[in-house]
Amino acid sequence: MAKIKSVLLGAIPEIINVGDEVTDIIVHTKIEFHPLDISLQMEYQLFLFVYDINGEIDIPVIIGNWNETQVYGVSNDRNDHLLGKVNILITAENNQLDFETPIALKLGNLEEGDSYFSRKLEVFATLIPAIGRASAWSDSFEANLIF
Repeated sequence: MAKIKSVLLGAIPEIINVGDEVTDIIVHTKIEFHPLDISLQMEYQLFLFVYDINGEIDIPVIIGNWNETQVYGVSNDRNDHLLGKVNILITAENNQLDFETPIALKLGNLEEGDSYFSRKLEVFATLIPAIGRASAWSDSFEANLIF
C-alpha cells in the first residue's frame, strides 16, 4: 500500500486580480511505496483536488472509481469551492516518488452570491490503487406522486 508523505502548494500569488483568467500553480507531492507495490509494479491514480476553503474544511467523501474518482464535501458551515482537479497515472518503481504537477486555476473568477476578501487554498490528494474498490452512482430518476 502506498503512502502520501506530503502535498505542498508551490508559489501562490499574494495578490489575485479579480477577472484574471488563469493562474498556474505547482503542487509538490511525495509518495512512498511499500516493497510489495514495487515488486508488483502497482499502478495508482493520483488525484489532486484544489479547494478554496471557506471556514472549516469540508469532510471529503471519496467515491473511488479508478480514473473517474470523485470527491464530495460534507460541510458544517460554508461550502468549500473546488477550483481544479488533476489525475495522474503512476507506477510503483522506486521506494519514493517526488514530483511536481502544474495545475491551471481560475483564481480571479468569483462564485456568484459569495463575498471575497481572500482565497485560502488547500490541496486534497488521494491515491486510488489499480486493485481496490470501485464505486459509482446511477443516474437519478424522478417520479411524480399522485394523490
